[in-house]
Amino acid sequence: MSEEMKNIMNEVSFEELEQAAGGAGDYRRIVYVVKKGDTLIKIARRFGVTVDNLVHWNAIRNRRLIIVGQKLVIVK
Repeated sequence: MSEEMKNIMNEVSFEELEQAAGGAGDYRRIVYVVKKGDTLIKIARRFGVTVDNLVHWNAIRNRRLIIVGQKLVIVK
C-alpha cells in the first residue's frame, strides 16, 4: 500500500470516530482487512453499517476502489 493511501486512511480523527458513533464510550472500533472479492457494500452489510459511514470513517475518496490488504475502520 502506498504512503499516500496510508496518509488518506489516517485523516479521520479520533474525535470524528467518537462523534460518528454518538459520543464517548458508545462504540467499539473494529479494524477490518480487505480481502479478495470484498466490496464496500459487502463489508457494510457484514458489519451492519452504511457504505456512507465506511467512506466517511476511512476518508475513502473513490468508493469503487478498495485494495486487498487495506485496513478499514468500522465503528459499532
